[in-house]
This record gives sequence, structure tokens and C-alpha cells, in this order.
Amino acid sequence: MPTAFLKLLWPLIVAALSVPNSAHAQSFSAADLYQMADRYCIGPDGDDDLTWALATHDGLSELRPEAFDELNLPGARQLRGRTTVRDGVEVRVLTARNKIFGGGGGDTYFRLCWVSAEPMDRGQVDREVRRETGIPGFRQDGARLYGWVPLPEGQRRVVGRREWQRRGQSIAREEGMRMILTNDYRGMTAITYLTPVVDCEDWCY
Repeated sequence: MPTAFLKLLWPLIVAALSVPNSAHAQSFSAADLYQMADRYCIGPDGDDDLTWALATHDGLSELRPEAFDELNLPGARQLRGRTTVRDGVEVRVLTARNKIFGGGGGDTYFRLCWVSAEPMDRGQVDREVRRETGIPGFRQDGARLYGWVPLPEGQRRVVGRREWQRRGQSIAREEGMRMILTNDYRGMTAITYLTPVVDCEDWCY
């Protein structure tokens, strides 16, 4: 399940990373990228309307439809994207919805949100995610995964590698596990946030 899970997500993550080359300014930092991920993805926690209200308020430009024409996005539904340039670095924010096929264990439905930047140092981004979340995370198929189950009164239970490998999808379905993934691709880095939902609502396939 874990390897198949990330293989299904990989084309989506690469799509988020596929931004044009931009000037290699260094003033836009890993901390800035995380703060954007927190504002547009982690904070809204799957509320796409809030993500796009914030992005519109902040002046991000909507991606043109042709920007998605050649992207390989298997299973993605309701894909939307906006872009901005910060200190010479192009940053993209995207949202979509997807189903991860679970075989006999049942399918899992997610709302996904990405923030990506190029150029950006992956190691610095991972350090920032660990610092901000307090979760060490673990390597999985080229990504680093940070998982947790929200608990009452702002508490949480961190999900480690062994538990995730045994029953990652069921934890998402049954306990509402949130996940952050970090990936890099040819100098570009993305923070991906996944929020599970109980069903596919109006985007079933």
C-alpha cells in the first residue's frame, strides 16, 4: 500500500513542481515557503474555498487553463491553481481531489493542496517542516512524510513509519490522519498537504 500510494501521488506532485525557470534569488526562503503552505493548505485543512479566498485576497494570479493541458494528473478532480512571484521565485498553489484505490481495504478520498517553488533547497524545507510541526517524519519512496491524527483540545498523535506502512489508508479513513509530503524535482520543491474526506462528495469516479 505505501509504495502504490505515493506512486499514485507522484505525477500530481511533479505537476505542482513544474514551474518555469525563474531568477535564482535567494531572499525567498524555506521559511517563506512553509508559511505559504500553512496559510493556503495547512490552515484551511481541505477547505478549498478558503484557500482560494486567501489566494485571491493576496493577489495571486489564476493559472491559465493551458497550463494544465500537458500535465499527467491521473484521477485528479477539480484541479485549480494560482501563481505569484516572490523575490524572483515563482510560487504555485494548487488544489485537487483524488481517490487512492485501496483494494480490499477500501478506497480513500483526499483533498490535496500544494505549494511549490523553484529554486528552493529541499533540505532547508524539510528542516523547516520539522521545526514548525515538531514531527521528525520519515523517508518513503523519494518523499518525506509527516503524519498525525488530530485529537481533541488541539492535541495530536504522531504516526510513525511502521504504523503508516501497516495501515496508512485505514488511519486516514478511520481517524482522519493528516499528512505533509515534501518532494523535490530538478531544483524545485513542493510541500503537499493531504486532508482525508469520508466520501467523494460530488466528484466520484
